[in-house]
Amino acid sequence: MNSKNFYDSIGGSYEEVIQRLGNDSLIERFVKMFPSDESYINLCKAMEDKNWKEVFAASHTLKGICANLSFKNLYEAASALTEDVRNGSPSPSVEEYFNKVCAEYKTVMDALKSEGVA
Repeated sequence: MNSKNFYDSIGGSYEEVIQRLGNDSLIERFVKMFPSDESYINLCKAMEDKNWKEVFAASHTLKGICANLSFKNLYEAASALTEDVRNGSPSPSVEEYFNKVCAEYKTVMDALKSEGVA
C-alpha cells in the first residue's frame, strides 16, 4: 500500500497522519482496520430507522475515527451530520448530510479496494 497515494486519492491528509502515527507501517495497520469498523453500518441502520440518538452516536464515532486517520473529506462529512443531529432534532438537510457521508465513505472504500485492503 502506498500511503501517500492512498491519502491523495481520498482527499485525506498524509502529512497529518504521518505526524500523528509516525510511520507508514503503523498508518497501514490502522487503515487496514477501517473496513471492519461498524460505525458506518450502524449509521445507515439508524438513518433508516430515523433514530436520531443512534445517528448521532454512529456519526460521532465515525467522525472520531476519521479524525485520527486524517480522512479529511469523510471526517468533514461525518462532522456536519453529527452537528445536524446533535440536539436530537435534525434539520431538513439531514439527508443531504447523510448522502455526503455515504459518498465519501464509498470513496475511501473504493480506494482501499484498489489497494487490495477491503
